[in-house]
Amino acid sequence: NYDMNGWFEVKGNPISKVGVFDYSGAQVGAPPADANKIYKVYRPAEELADPETIASFKLTPLINDHRMLGEGHTAADEYGVDGVIGENVYFSGDTLYANIKVFGKGLAEDLKKGKVDLSLGYRCIYDFTAGSYNGQVYDCIQRKPRGNHIALVDQGRMGPGVKVLDHLVFTVDAKETLVDPEELKKLDVREF
Repeated sequence: NYDMNGWFEVKGNPISKVGVFDYSGAQVGAPPADANKIYKVYRPAEELADPETIASFKLTPLINDHRMLGEGHTAADEYGVDGVIGENVYFSGDTLYANIKVFGKGLAEDLKKGKVDLSLGYRCIYDFTAGSYNGQVYDCIQRKPRGNHIALVDQGRMGPGVKVLDHLVFTVDAKETLVDPEELKKLDVREF
Protein backbone atom coordinates (compact mmCIF):
# COMPACT_ATOMS: atom_id res chain seq x y z
CA ASN A 1 0.00 0.00 0.00
CA TYR A 2 1.16 3.52 -0.74
CA ASP A 3 0.23 6.57 1.33
CA MET A 4 -0.52 10.06 -0.03
CA ASN A 5 3.23 10.82 -0.03
CA GLY A 6 3.95 7.83 -2.25
CA TRP A 7 5.66 5.95 0.60
CA PHE A 8 5.24 2.18 0.55
CA GLU A 9 3.97 0.54 3.75
CA VAL A 10 3.30 -3.07 4.63
CA LYS A 11 1.35 -3.84 7.79
CA GLY A 12 1.81 -7.14 9.61
CA ASN A 13 5.03 -7.95 7.76
CA PRO A 14 7.01 -10.93 9.10
CA ILE A 15 10.45 -9.79 10.30
CA SER A 16 11.70 -12.85 12.18
CA LYS A 17 10.59 -16.29 13.27
CA VAL A 18 11.34 -19.14 15.64
CA GLY A 19 13.68 -21.82 14.36
CA VAL A 20 17.21 -23.14 14.02
CA PHE A 21 19.45 -21.17 11.64
CA ASP A 22 23.03 -21.33 10.37
CA TYR A 23 25.51 -18.70 11.62
CA SER A 24 29.27 -18.50 11.27
CA GLY A 25 31.40 -18.74 14.39
CA ALA A 26 32.38 -15.10 13.90
CA GLN A 27 28.72 -14.08 14.08
CA VAL A 28 28.13 -15.87 17.38
CA GLY A 29 31.34 -14.84 19.13
CA ALA A 30 33.08 -18.23 18.88
CA PRO A 31 36.86 -18.43 19.37
CA PRO A 32 38.87 -17.11 16.36
CA ALA A 33 39.91 -20.65 15.39
CA ASP A 34 36.19 -21.43 14.84
CA ALA A 35 35.31 -18.16 13.08
CA ASN A 36 34.29 -19.94 9.85
CA LYS A 37 32.66 -22.96 11.50
CA ILE A 38 28.91 -23.12 10.97
CA TYR A 39 26.87 -23.07 14.18
CA LYS A 40 23.23 -24.09 14.41
CA VAL A 41 21.53 -21.33 16.41
CA TYR A 42 18.11 -21.65 18.00
CA ARG A 43 15.85 -18.61 18.16
CA PRO A 44 13.13 -19.50 20.72
CA ALA A 45 9.59 -18.14 20.93
CA GLU A 46 10.07 -16.83 24.47
CA GLU A 47 12.84 -14.51 23.26
CA LEU A 48 10.90 -13.15 20.27
CA ALA A 49 7.74 -12.78 22.37
CA ASP A 50 9.56 -10.95 25.20
CA PRO A 51 8.04 -7.46 25.61
CA GLU A 52 11.54 -5.94 25.80
CA THR A 53 12.51 -7.57 22.49
CA ILE A 54 9.31 -6.35 20.85
CA ALA A 55 9.75 -2.80 22.18
CA SER A 56 13.38 -2.68 21.03
CA PHE A 57 12.39 -3.06 17.36
CA LYS A 58 9.75 -0.32 17.40
CA LEU A 59 10.71 2.76 15.36
CA THR A 60 14.11 1.39 14.34
CA PRO A 61 15.59 2.54 11.02
CA LEU A 62 15.15 0.69 7.75
CA ILE A 63 18.43 0.94 5.83
CA ASN A 64 20.05 -0.43 2.69
CA ASP A 65 22.62 -3.08 3.73
CA HIS A 66 23.85 -3.56 7.28
CA ARG A 67 25.57 -0.88 9.33
CA MET A 68 25.38 -0.61 13.12
CA LEU A 69 23.87 2.78 13.93
CA GLY A 70 23.89 5.04 16.96
CA GLU A 71 26.28 6.12 19.68
CA GLY A 72 29.74 4.68 19.16
CA HIS A 73 28.84 3.61 15.62
CA THR A 74 27.72 5.34 12.41
CA ALA A 75 25.28 8.22 12.85
CA ALA A 76 21.95 7.39 11.22
CA ASP A 77 21.90 10.63 9.23
CA GLU A 78 25.44 9.96 7.94
CA TYR A 79 24.51 6.51 6.67
CA GLY A 80 21.03 7.36 5.48
CA VAL A 81 17.73 6.04 6.76
CA ASP A 82 15.38 4.89 4.00
CA GLY A 83 12.41 3.93 6.14
CA VAL A 84 11.28 2.66 9.50
CA ILE A 85 9.79 -0.24 11.41
CA GLY A 86 6.63 1.23 12.89
CA GLU A 87 5.21 0.88 16.37
CA ASN A 88 2.95 -2.08 15.60
CA VAL A 89 5.42 -4.87 16.44
CA TYR A 90 3.97 -8.10 17.80
CA PHE A 91 4.61 -11.83 18.14
CA SER A 92 2.05 -14.39 16.99
CA GLY A 93 2.39 -18.14 16.43
CA ASP A 94 6.10 -18.51 15.70
CA THR A 95 6.65 -15.15 13.97
CA LEU A 96 7.58 -11.58 14.89
CA TYR A 97 5.58 -9.09 12.81
CA ALA A 98 5.83 -5.34 12.24
CA ASN A 99 4.64 -2.58 9.98
CA ILE A 100 7.41 -1.35 7.67
CA LYS A 101 7.43 1.95 5.78
CA VAL A 102 9.85 2.83 2.96
CA PHE A 103 10.69 6.53 2.48
CA GLY A 104 13.86 6.40 0.38
CA LYS A 105 13.61 6.56 -3.40
CA GLY A 106 16.80 4.51 -3.82
CA LEU A 107 15.53 1.75 -1.55
CA ALA A 108 12.18 1.74 -3.36
CA GLU A 109 14.04 1.36 -6.68
CA ASP A 110 16.09 -1.53 -5.27
CA LEU A 111 12.86 -3.21 -4.20
CA LYS A 112 11.43 -2.84 -7.69
CA LYS A 113 14.63 -4.38 -9.13
CA GLY A 114 14.22 -7.44 -6.91
CA LYS A 115 16.42 -6.74 -3.88
CA VAL A 116 13.73 -7.73 -1.41
CA ASP A 117 15.29 -9.63 1.50
CA LEU A 118 15.26 -8.12 4.97
CA SER A 119 17.63 -8.75 7.87
CA LEU A 120 17.37 -7.50 11.43
CA GLY A 121 20.46 -5.91 12.97
CA TYR A 122 20.61 -6.25 16.74
CA ARG A 123 22.64 -7.09 19.80
CA CYS A 124 22.04 -10.35 21.65
CA ILE A 125 23.62 -12.87 23.98
CA TYR A 126 24.58 -16.31 22.67
CA ASP A 127 23.93 -19.05 25.22
CA PHE A 128 26.14 -21.99 24.20
CA THR A 129 23.72 -24.60 25.52
CA ALA A 130 23.11 -27.33 22.94
CA GLY A 131 19.78 -29.02 22.42
CA SER A 132 17.16 -29.74 19.80
CA TYR A 133 14.02 -28.03 18.55
CA ASN A 134 11.47 -29.89 16.40
CA GLY A 135 14.08 -32.54 15.66
CA GLN A 136 16.77 -30.03 14.66
CA VAL A 137 19.93 -30.11 16.77
CA TYR A 138 21.41 -26.71 17.74
CA ASP A 139 24.70 -25.52 19.23
CA CYS A 140 23.51 -22.37 20.98
CA ILE A 141 20.52 -20.14 21.71
CA GLN A 142 19.95 -16.45 20.97
CA ARG A 143 18.97 -14.58 24.15
CA LYS A 144 17.79 -11.01 24.75
CA PRO A 145 17.82 -9.71 21.16
CA ARG A 146 17.67 -5.90 21.15
CA GLY A 147 16.99 -4.05 17.91
CA ASN A 148 19.22 -1.55 16.12
CA HIS A 149 17.88 -1.58 12.54
CA ILE A 150 16.37 -3.61 9.76
CA ALA A 151 18.30 -3.80 6.50
CA LEU A 152 17.48 -4.58 2.91
CA VAL A 153 20.03 -7.24 1.89
CA ASP A 154 20.88 -9.35 -1.14
CA GLN A 155 20.14 -12.74 0.42
CA GLY A 156 18.03 -13.67 3.44
CA ARG A 157 18.43 -16.46 5.96
CA MET A 158 14.71 -17.08 6.63
CA GLY A 159 13.72 -18.22 3.15
CA PRO A 160 10.35 -17.89 1.45
CA GLY A 161 8.30 -18.58 4.59
CA VAL A 162 8.81 -14.99 5.73
CA LYS A 163 7.47 -12.59 3.13
CA VAL A 164 5.54 -9.39 2.73
CA LEU A 165 1.79 -9.81 2.83
CA ASP A 166 1.45 -7.74 -0.33
CA HIS A 167 2.58 -7.84 -3.97
CA LEU A 168 6.28 -7.53 -3.09
CA VAL A 169 8.13 -10.45 -1.51
CA PHE A 170 10.56 -9.92 1.36
CA THR A 171 12.50 -12.45 3.38
CA VAL A 172 14.26 -11.82 6.63
CA ASP A 173 17.81 -12.35 7.81
CA ALA A 174 21.11 -12.07 5.97
CA LYS A 175 22.57 -15.41 4.96
CA GLU A 176 26.29 -14.85 5.41
CA THR A 177 28.23 -18.00 6.22
CA LEU A 178 31.85 -16.86 6.12
CA VAL A 179 32.57 -13.60 7.92
CA ASP A 180 35.89 -12.01 8.79
CA PRO A 181 35.79 -11.90 12.63
CA GLU A 182 37.76 -8.62 12.69
CA GLU A 183 35.19 -6.96 10.43
CA LEU A 184 32.37 -8.26 12.64
CA LYS A 185 34.02 -6.77 15.73
CA LYS A 186 34.11 -3.37 14.00
CA LEU A 187 30.39 -3.60 13.23
CA ASP A 188 29.27 -5.12 16.55
CA VAL A 189 26.21 -6.43 14.75
CA ARG A 190 24.38 -9.73 14.82
CA GLU A 191 21.80 -10.47 12.16
CA PHE A 192 18.58 -12.29 12.97
